[in-house]
This record gives sequence, structure tokens and C-alpha cells, in this order.
Amino acid sequence: PADAGQPPRTQEEKPQTAAHKYSYTYQYVNNIGDTTTLNLWSPYVNTGLGEIFSLSQSWTIGYSPVTQTAEVGWQNYPAYYGGENSRLFIYWTADGYNSTGCYNLSCGAFVEYNGGNGWYFGAGWGTYSQWGGTQYEFTARYYLSGGNWWLGLGTSPSNAVWVGYYPASLYGSGAMRTHSQLIEFGSEGVGSNPYPPEGSGGWAGWGYSYAAYQRELYYWAYPSAAAYWDSLTAVQPSSNCYTIAGPYYSSSWGIYFYEGGPGGYNCY
Repeated sequence: PADAGQPPRTQEEKPQTAAHKYSYTYQYVNNIGDTTTLNLWSPYVNTGLGEIFSLSQSWTIGYSPVTQTAEVGWQNYPAYYGGENSRLFIYWTADGYNSTGCYNLSCGAFVEYNGGNGWYFGAGWGTYSQWGGTQYEFTARYYLSGGNWWLGLGTSPSNAVWVGYYPASLYGSGAMRTHSQLIEFGSEGVGSNPYPPEGSGGWAGWGYSYAAYQRELYYWAYPSAAAYWDSLTAVQPSSNCYTIAGPYYSSSWGIYFYEGGPGGYNCY
């Protein structure tokens, strides 16, 4: 779809009415996979005002000679899913979002393992994080093994299970055939002015239970497969609408950051 999630640093935007706005973090590092635990929210997307979607995700990226991705996160995209609740999604592209790529299982690229082990792409959750109240989250990771980019999902890092994979052969002779070169994590909103809320709809600096977060962020190095905490740089290209707080480190959360904001008009 023309409005697919796109990595903010490496994607050249096609001419289109809708524009992508972000709060995100990144690290250039050769790797064979990465992990995040995403705080789960369902920000309201006002389609009547031209807002299109809001999401929080990770991008596992090869950028040379062309942008290639394996993506995962939650997304509120009413026109696509037929409802306002955030849904679990995956996406991929092998050629910079030109002739390849699709959401979820819609083009047969992703191969499910054991029926997805109880995880369903395009499905919502029964509970979402509450402003100042109970917080919900899930873990998502990609890991390249045996010629496949395996996707792991769980309610925490300790119980993540493998649900399927993108064959590395999908990426042809590109970087993602053997490894990723860049990892990114953050929120994205698409609209035409106004733009939708991202994350919880609260500013990143408001912190736990008021702003969305991603935590326990680490990667596996290429070619050693050794695990390292991420060393992320935060970027706020539309800081009057969306912000990043962090990244930080704690013994219980590892590397983490807060993301998102209220959106609105004039998100420069």
C-alpha cells in the first residue's frame, strides 16, 4: 500500500498527499537481528479529518544498495483493518517500497510456523494501556538463522516464541540476504494535516504510564551473533507534534526510550 510504514532515515518519499511523521531512534550496526518490547496503546485516528494511521514499530533494515526491511509492531489503521483498535502487523520490502512488500500474510512472503503459535497478524488485543493506569506490552524480534529472518513474539522477552519467517532469498542480492545494516525503533503517523496522535498521544517526557515506550532493546552482531545493548540516537523531525525521551538504561529495562505525542496541525 502507498501508506506502508517506512523507515525514516533511508526511505525517499514518493509524491503523495499523505506525509509520514516520526519520533524514532536508530543505530547503524551490522547485525543478524534485534529485539524490542513495545508498550501497547491504541491512539485514536480521526479518519474524518484525513488522518490515516498511527503505529509503533521496529525496522530491521538493509540500506545499500537499496532499502530492504523486515518490520513489526502495532498499528491503528482504520481504513485497512476496518476498526479503530491497534493491530499486530508485519511488513517487508526488498526494493525500497517499489514493487515488493505487503502487510501481514497478504502476499504470501511470510511463512507461518506452527500456525503462528497463537499470534494472528491483523488482530487486535483485548486490552490496551490506560492513561495513568495499567500498562500492556509485547516483545517482538527478528533473528536471521538458516537462511530465514525468523520473527519471535511474546508477552515478554522470556516467553517469546517463533511464529514464522521471511525467507532471506526474498531480498535477492541485497544486504538483507545475509545481514541487516541499520536498526530503527519508534512511532510513525500518517495524515495530511492534521496528523494523528502517536504512542499514547502524550509527550515522551511525561514518562511511564503517560507516554508510550520501547524497552529491552538489543541486537545480535554480524557475523559473531554476540548480543549487545543498542546504542541509539534519538531524532525528533516533527518535535512540535512528536518527541523522544532517552534513550536511557536501567537494570530492569535495559536500553529504553519514550516516544510519541499528540499530533495535530503543522507538524514540521
